[in-house]
Parts: sequence; structure tokens; C-alpha cells
Amino acid sequence: MDLQTIAAQTRLPVRKIRYVLDHRLLPGQRRVTGQPDLVGRARVLTELEGFSVACAAILLESGVRREAVVEFMSGLAKYSIGKNAQKTRSVSVIQRAFEATTPAEAMLADGVNLRFKLDCEDTGWMQPGTFARLADDYQPRAMVTIDLAQLRQALLSGER
Repeated sequence: MDLQTIAAQTRLPVRKIRYVLDHRLLPGQRRVTGQPDLVGRARVLTELEGFSVACAAILLESGVRREAVVEFMSGLAKYSIGKNAQKTRSVSVIQRAFEATTPAEAMLADGVNLRFKLDCEDTGWMQPGTFARLADDYQPRAMVTIDLAQLRQALLSGER
């Protein structure tokens, strides 16, 4: 999946997608190399990588600070929720949301706190990094929500 495809399918500016890659905003981001035989040296990503890049680009487009995007994406990649379809291992929120065909949301509150909802599972509000649960009476003042199921559908609508 190349950057132009991600931009076209998700209606995100390609410059935001490039920014995510060039500034290495994703945890464990491998070096995405160009394809020298293609015009413009197009960078190619796996579908899961494209999904992750689109999530980060959406946050940037929404005005979220770069540091908060890094923390949020780290949480999506590191927090394990439930089991995969084979029920053999825990999987990260981002991978489970990508594989799921059910509702999935990722939320960022007050520029720092995380919450993930996948199918009928809800993590509740957590601190980034430690994933410590916040008090039950915590009410965010500001919140950004990414509908991961909608993003996945948009991203893959022209791929299959």
C-alpha cells in the first residue's frame, strides 16, 4: 500500500501521512524505503502499517500535539486487549481493531489519557505508558475519538 492510496482512501492529506513517516511518530517504525523502479520513489507499507499511519495522521489533522500522538500510538501498539480469533495470544489494540469486523474506537482525553473500545470490551480511561486505570469519576474536558472500524473500512475499500 503506497502513501497515495492511503491518502485517497482515507481523505487525508498526503503531506500528513509523509510527516508521520518522516518524523517516525509510530513505535518501532521500520525504515520505509522507496521503490527505485517506481516514479517518485513511492514508499510501500503493509496494510496494518498503513492503518497505523492513518490513525496518527488523523490525530495530527485534528490538532493533537506531536508528543501526544506518539504516546497515543504507543498505547495502541503496546496495550493488549482480549484474544485474537485463534484465541492463542493477546494482540495489540491496533492489530485487533484492524482484524475486527466489529465496532472499534480509540479515544484521547485531555491530550494525554487513553481509552479503547473494541466490540463489547472497554478499557476505561488509562494513563499512557503505565496503563494505570484512572478514577471511575474521571470526566474528560476534551476528547478526540477515532472510529477505527470506519477507518479500516475506508482504507481497505479499494484494496480488496
